[in-house]
Amino acid sequence: MINGHVLSTGNEVLLGDIVDTNSAFLCRQLKRSGITVIKTSAVRDDMAALVREIQSIASAADICVMTGGLGPTPDDLTAAALAEAAGVKIELDAAALESMKKYFDKRGFDLTPANEKQAMLPKGAKFLENLHGTAPGISMTINKCRFFCMPGVSREMERMFDLKVRPKLYEMTGHAGEIQIIRLMLFGMPESRVGQILSGFALQFPEIHLGFRVRFPMIEVKLSLLKEVVSDSEEGMDGARQMKQAKLWVMEQLGSIVISDQGLTLAQEVGRLLKKCGQTLSVAESCTGGLVAHLITDVPGASDYFLFSATTYANSAKETILNVSRETLEKNGAVDETTALEMAIGVRTAGGSDWAVSTTGIAGPSGGTEAKPVGTVCIGVAGPSGSHSQRFLLDRGDRERNKQLFAAMSLEMLRRELVKNY
Repeated sequence: MINGHVLSTGNEVLLGDIVDTNSAFLCRQLKRSGITVIKTSAVRDDMAALVREIQSIASAADICVMTGGLGPTPDDLTAAALAEAAGVKIELDAAALESMKKYFDKRGFDLTPANEKQAMLPKGAKFLENLHGTAPGISMTINKCRFFCMPGVSREMERMFDLKVRPKLYEMTGHAGEIQIIRLMLFGMPESRVGQILSGFALQFPEIHLGFRVRFPMIEVKLSLLKEVVSDSEEGMDGARQMKQAKLWVMEQLGSIVISDQGLTLAQEVGRLLKKCGQTLSVAESCTGGLVAHLITDVPGASDYFLFSATTYANSAKETILNVSRETLEKNGAVDETTALEMAIGVRTAGGSDWAVSTTGIAGPSGGTEAKPVGTVCIGVAGPSGSHSQRFLLDRGDRERNKQLFAAMSLEMLRRELVKNY
């Protein structure tokens, strides 16, 4: 197994001024290169702290991908820290300087002495050409660990990784192929109960790692084959068989709460089913305030199946736009199965779609009654084979989480109808 470490540098990361998306990107890329990430870390712009971290990584990992600290300002310390950690001097790299000159000349800029600092690399290191920015990358070995240092700017880092780092990783790993991973998405059961149901997994499949991740209101179950395999070898095929058997075992234990065996969210799975059937959808929302439509349209390609959305918060809007009868609203109120049903039917007609889903409820923290407490939601689904609605009590003690859960339940009701009909 080849062990990898992902290191981010910069005060802005530790202060929370920026979200460290670089580390997430690099973890995914190392996985795809057949490298197991054993740790990620972030270090402030401090020479002593950087040197300590680099030396620690050099004694534990085989590969380290590092971002940040390659700029022209005094707080850009990566090159100097690498040199100190390795016990070598820092010196001007002629190839790195020439690469920078070409970049500046092409854009009509002057190369300043401050920029020349970026071409000062540890002795023995090799520079990684940056085709999309000013800072050259650095490649060098300290102890047993190969370091690849890239800019902190995400766009520059990602392109340098693809063009300069990934090919080197493939050389080192023999292009072993990525660690095998299967993701199952669940809805409708707490994590503790899922863990209890799958407690016998390790005995059944000792070579496969079972992991859980809450992505409220859903749970992701991840199966990972930790050993490196070559996909066309006998071992690789055996690994694929193990993963397939493990996936089937998990799905059999969990049953209908598995909403996707491809790692898709509810909105993605609903979109996949609609697209597969060549059918369309409209949405009417009250308590979710447009969240259902947002989840659906957040999926690329949603324009192929999503036609219309109406956020009808007021009863008058439910009447005029969705044709909900005044009698229904006066007799039952806005939060009622009949109201939800008429909303679904009305938006399906208004949108001219094959399917429609509606939500009306009490997200809280106020507005609840003894008969209809906070967390009450009524959801309607209308489609080619008929229409129906259902009431749920889904209070999670927080308005935002209630809305998320209401929206997810509406998509789950729709998904079940799509599966049932097709």
